[in-house]
Amino acid sequence: MKSVKFIALFGALSLVFMGCPYESKIPLDSADKAKPDKALVGKWEEKGSDDYEWKCELDGNQYRITKTNTADGGEPTVYIGFLSDVAGTPFMNVYEQDYSEDRKYMIYRMEKKGEDRIKFKAMTDNVTEEFTTSEEFKTFVKKNMELSFFYNKDDEKTFYKDE
Repeated sequence: MKSVKFIALFGALSLVFMGCPYESKIPLDSADKAKPDKALVGKWEEKGSDDYEWKCELDGNQYRITKTNTADGGEPTVYIGFLSDVAGTPFMNVYEQDYSEDRKYMIYRMEKKGEDRIKFKAMTDNVTEEFTTSEEFKTFVKKNMELSFFYNKDDEKTFYKDE
């Protein structure tokens, strides 16, 4: 009977923690502190989807990531991103380049699976804490980064280098 209750509780928690990526007004670090990984530069394809082409270029210590819809050839979406190191684990800070003052950073844990395959796990949007400094935000992520429900399963994406 205890196992049934545990499974029910786990199932309920799984539903609660599903959602969109977390958006923060501040990044985990300043882009000035970023140490880029040049292996990310190039064209990438999302596993299980050929709807978009992803192109990653390096500009200083930041990435310019262009997402183009291959089906309709519409206007591409451009993101700016940079890496932060949290206890030896890379996290990508990404915002959509829309030239507004009101940036919203999406935070992804990055796992390299070789030079031609990477996995991104989006931080859950169920975080209700608000942070005033990058240091405070980074401490929070470090404390919770090993918890499975700290990431959205629906927003987990694997990419393969397409070159």
